[in-house]
Amino acid sequence: MHSRLVTLPTAEQVYLNHLCDMLKLVTNNNLVGIYLLGSASQGSYVAGESDLDVQMVVEQPLCDAQKQAIIEMLSHSHLPCPATKLEFVVYHKAHLCNAQSLHYSINFNTGRTLEQDYVSFDHSNDPRHWFLLDIAMANDWAISLSGEAFCHVFPNIEAPILLQAMHECLTWFYQHYPDSKDCYQCASRILSYLLRGVLVSKRQSLSELRLTDQWQSLPAQELVKSVLQDLEVKISHHNLS
Repeated sequence: MHSRLVTLPTAEQVYLNHLCDMLKLVTNNNLVGIYLLGSASQGSYVAGESDLDVQMVVEQPLCDAQKQAIIEMLSHSHLPCPATKLEFVVYHKAHLCNAQSLHYSINFNTGRTLEQDYVSFDHSNDPRHWFLLDIAMANDWAISLSGEAFCHVFPNIEAPILLQAMHECLTWFYQHYPDSKDCYQCASRILSYLLRGVLVSKRQSLSELRLTDQWQSLPAQELVKSVLQDLEVKISHHNLS
């Protein structure tokens, strides 16, 4: 077992084992890999606050019956998730050749904090920046629960695409939830990347921000605006080079 998996609460470890067993039954020889992303893979999981992010890759496209079977098996009503929720994404391997071709086969959210499950089989239903950022972060942190190593399956998200995804994500938060904790955390994580060139967890980026007087004194919305402006400069620089 991976060393960072050992740090998860027992209930989360048992849940992930059950989830993998069920997915293997449905996919059989079609499975490329199952991967743990997010805070649980970074060693920053907090029981009662964090969710579980799991992604699966298959060699051949899933049929509608397989997709429905997966949704029913993983639904919180059938397999209760001990985290705040499960965020589960499935990719067909052919759609992972590069960042431009990236789109999911299943995007599924379920858990006790949701009024109802969210299910989509159409990648155009959701902004692409969520998935690009998850994969970019996971290049350093993902844990393979089964199958091939993450870095052998998923594309590298190059800097120009990553910066654009960051700008789209933070703009989305600023337009929809400007005063939210999520908006502030998104800005702090992006700022950490702009300053250091490294993607870190939300908690680590917030800790770094508290230690930086220049940024700590800024009101939340001013911080967000400043980070958006810095991103625009970086994106322009890449476009000109």
